[in-house]
This record gives sequence, C-alpha cells and structure tokens, in this order.
Amino acid sequence: MEGYKKVYNFYIKDGEEDLIRHIMPEYFVDVNLIRNNVDISYAVKFLQNELNLILNSFLNGGFSYKGFIFHPFVKDVSKENISRIKRLADIAVFLNNNGYDFSASIKRYSSNLDSNLNSLNSKNFALILSELYKEISLIKAKASSIKKAKCRELDLSEYKKTDLGYLRPLNELKDYANKNLRRYLAGFYLHGSLATKDYVKGWSDVDTLCIVSKESIEDGKALLELRDYLYKMRHFFYKIDPLQHHGSIIISEYDMENYCNPYFSIPVFKYAKSFFKVDSIVSAKVRDYSSEALARAFWLVNYFRKLNIEKRFDLGSYDTKTLLHSITLFPTIYLQAKGTLVYKKFSFDIAKKDFKKESWEVIGEASSIRSNWKNSGGIPLIGLFSRTNPLFYYQLNSRVLDLFKDIKNENKIDIKDIAEKILRLSEPAWSNIIKIRRSL
Repeated sequence: MEGYKKVYNFYIKDGEEDLIRHIMPEYFVDVNLIRNNVDISYAVKFLQNELNLILNSFLNGGFSYKGFIFHPFVKDVSKENISRIKRLADIAVFLNNNGYDFSASIKRYSSNLDSNLNSLNSKNFALILSELYKEISLIKAKASSIKKAKCRELDLSEYKKTDLGYLRPLNELKDYANKNLRRYLAGFYLHGSLATKDYVKGWSDVDTLCIVSKESIEDGKALLELRDYLYKMRHFFYKIDPLQHHGSIIISEYDMENYCNPYFSIPVFKYAKSFFKVDSIVSAKVRDYSSEALARAFWLVNYFRKLNIEKRFDLGSYDTKTLLHSITLFPTIYLQAKGTLVYKKFSFDIAKKDFKKESWEVIGEASSIRSNWKNSGGIPLIGLFSRTNPLFYYQLNSRVLDLFKDIKNENKIDIKDIAEKILRLSEPAWSNIIKIRRSL
C-alpha cells in the first residue's frame, strides 16, 4: 500500500514524524538518548511506562521461547525484556547524571550482566526491577488526587443459576487468589463483561487487574514467587475461554501515586468486582496521560495498517479473535486519546457520532460476531496440561482447533474484508485524534 513508510516496525504516514516522541517512545529514546536530546520529564515518564510494560510481561510469564516450551523446568527471561531493561539502565544512568539518584539500580544492573547479556537470569531481573521502582518512587510528579470507586466482592450467587457451572472457574480463581495472591497484592479485580454480567459464553475472556503491593515490588524474591502464582493462575482463564489472548493487567501500588489512566482507566473500577473481601485501594493520584493515550491509539492503528500492508489475512483462531477484540476495543481507545475516559460498553454510542454510518459498520459487524459467537471450546486431553504450562497449552489448543475446526467459517468471518473496513475507520479516527491533540 502506498503512502506509508516503515520505521522501527511501525508504519507511519508523511506528517506523522513530529509525533514520534509520543507514538514511538522506544524508537525516540534509542535515537535521541545517545545524543543527549531527551528532556528530563520525558525520561521520567518513559521510565515509569516502560517499567509498567516490563512488569506486566515479566509477571505474566515473559519467558524466552525455550522457557515457554519447557516451563516449569525453565523460567528464564525473554530477549525482548532483557533489551528493555538494558534501555532502562541507560535511562537510569541519564537521570543519575541529571540530579536523580539511580545508583542502586545501576550498580545492580552492572554487577549482574556480562557483555553477552547471559548472566541476567530471572532472579537478577526481578532485583533490578525492584531497585528501579524504589528509586523512581522518590521522584514526585504533578498529580491530582482522585477517589476510586469501591469495588464490591465478587459473589456468584448474584449471577444466573443456569450459568453457575460455566462460571465455576471464577470461584476457583477467587479461592486460589485468596490462598496464594493475597500476600503479594494490594488489590485484585475482575472487570469486563464477566463482572458486568453481559458476557457471551465462548467469547468472553477473563479480564483481571492486579495491583502489586509496595512490599512485593521492593522484594525481588516476592516478585519471583508472584510470577509463578500468576502464571499458574491462567489455567482458570482458559477454563472460561480456551482462546484467551492475554494475562492479567498489572500495575504497582507505586503507580497509584503517579497514575497513568491508559494503564487501567480509573472509571472502570466502578464496574469491577474484587476477588478479595475488602477493597483496600481507595484513591489514586492521577497525572497527565495524553502522550500515553496517543501511543496506545497509534499501536492499534499500526496493527490495522500492518494487517493490510503486509496482507496478513490468513489468520488462525487465536489471531482472528485478537483482531475482533481489537476492533471492539477501538472506540474506547479512540475516546481515551481524545481525552474522554469511558467504560468500554458505553464507548460505542459516544464514539460513533464522529463517523459516517458506512464507516462505523465494521464496529457493528464485529459486535454482531461477538454476540453470536459459536463456541470453539477446548481440547480435553490438551487441557490436562494447562495446570503445568498454561500458555503452551493455549497455543497448542488453538493449533489443534485450527486443524479440526474452521472458526472463521463457523462464525462467517471474512478477515480480508473486516481488516480493510477497520483500516477505513481507523485512519480518519487517527486524523481526528491528531487534529485535536495538535490544537491543545
């Protein structure tokens, strides 16, 4: 497709170069840090955002391919996460040279790393994360205090009795969390359609949020233990949705004191349920999130561009569902990038006012597929392995399903058609976002 150029695995158009510091922060830092062309406030925000991304990846598994296949015998760290922590070490040195104290994390990183990155194992990685969080928490940013909605405890007696068999894994997850996760987490929540009871069997996945306590963040050993428990926890997710495409959203208790809404929008707490009896998180100090919202919107826009430019239309069941979830999430992300925070189910009616009826039809089409989704199910014998290595089971299950079932035909999904339609919607949406942000 004409009109796009590839930069750092992203496709951008002419005129988007001046947005790179917002929409491609890793690339911006890689190019400009060595030139000392990154300002201090940008570096601090980048450090917090990258720490959040790394914490999410690491605690949800974050293994190499070898670890992914041979878990629990191999519990290593992916090359991507090692590269990310190296970038953060460079940022820490930069900040340390500009009036902030990151000496402990720099020392920890340097003492546990050889020239080939071979010595950075899971234990060392967790210790470096801990040091970075402790040091960045000492930097006080401009933030406004906001009250968070109190979440009631998840109670399945409030759900349809006919669905209790289907929902049983949520009770199992609740018991698991109170037995194994309570000591590490300041809060643990169910959100999304399973929390608001408008779920679709076979389609709806298990959306959870973990808030890691300060005590756990500061203890590398605790982070490793939590990583094991959170990885095993995914077994319950797949009992609800064998094609679940994500783990838990994870933020730290430190992040609540310098909160960035794109991590997990504060208004969503109003519709969430707590796995713990008492919801002890009562407030957050919220900072500006405009750059992060732009980056998140562009990530989706680029995903839709990539599918079309690279003609990635031959998707399996796993990637097909990822595409459909991304389409139904797009209105929320679009509004967030414009500065409006809203719960996903309410985003459709608000966002569609900005678009022509024919452009918006792809959202309706994806929503219709969701509502009428034909259950793909799981392969029972393969499911036996999900307790030991959930992600490997997940991928194996989706591959076997692709061999014996045609998910796309069963649900009447034309990938090429729907990918082209969402591109035709997302491009003007992105233009709207850019126009608004440039006028501020």
